[in-house]
Amino acid sequence: MGIRLNKYVQENLNLSRRTFVSLVQSWKVFLNDELVESYSQEVKMWDLLEIRWKGIKTTIKDLNQSLDVILFNKPVGFVCSKNDKHNKTIYKILPKEFQNYFYIGRLDKDSRGLLILTNDSALVNKLQHPKYAVEKEYLVQIDKNLSLNDYKKMKKWVLDQWDLLTIKTAKFFENKKWFFVKIILWEWKKRHIRRILNWLWYQILDLQRTTEGQFLLWNLKEWNWRRVNYS
Repeated sequence: MGIRLNKYVQENLNLSRRTFVSLVQSWKVFLNDELVESYSQEVKMWDLLEIRWKGIKTTIKDLNQSLDVILFNKPVGFVCSKNDKHNKTIYKILPKEFQNYFYIGRLDKDSRGLLILTNDSALVNKLQHPKYAVEKEYLVQIDKNLSLNDYKKMKKWVLDQWDLLTIKTAKFFENKKWFFVKIILWEWKKRHIRRILNWLWYQILDLQRTTEGQFLLWNLKEWNWRRVNYS
C-alpha cells in the first residue's frame, strides 16, 4: 500500500506543492533511479527518492504517520509562508517538529489569531476548499460605526479588482472608545475582509481570526500553540 508522491513530499520534505510540480516538469525528480513523469504517481516503503536540483536523496519511510492537528495563535508581523526573503515567517517561531506542517487558511502579516497546522495534506484540502464552505469568524476593530447600508452591501457583494467579495454575516458592537464588527465568511479570497472594508472606506485597526470550522481560539495566548483531536 502506497501514497501519492506529491503527498509524501509535502508531508515529509520542506517543499511546496508548486515547487515540487515544477521540479517534476523539469525532469529533476527520480524514483529508484528512474525519471518521475507524474508528481501523483504512487510510492511505497523503501523506495529511493532523489531530487537532484535540491540535493535531496532519501528512502521513503513513515507512510502511515498519524494525523496531527495544531492550533497556533499567530502574532502580527509574521507571514504564512515556507520561504519569504523579505519577511519573517511563522516557521521561524514554531518548534522544529512543525517545520514541515501545512497551514490551513492564510493570515496576512498584519493579522493575528487562529491558524491551524497539520501534517495531513488531505485535511488541508477538506478545510480550505470552497466546496466544503468551512466557516471562519473574525473579530475586526474599525475606526467608526458600521452603517446598515454598508452591512447590506457586504452581504450582497463588493466588486474589488474584478473579484466579487461577500460575507455570510456580520454583527456590529462598540464600547465607550472602540468600534468592532464580528464577521463570518463561508468563502475566502486573498485579504478578503480588508478589501471589503477598505472599499467601503473603513480603516482596520486590528483583525483577529477566532474560529475556523470546529476549531476555536478560546484562551490560547499569542505565540502559543496546542495540539487538538480531529475526527
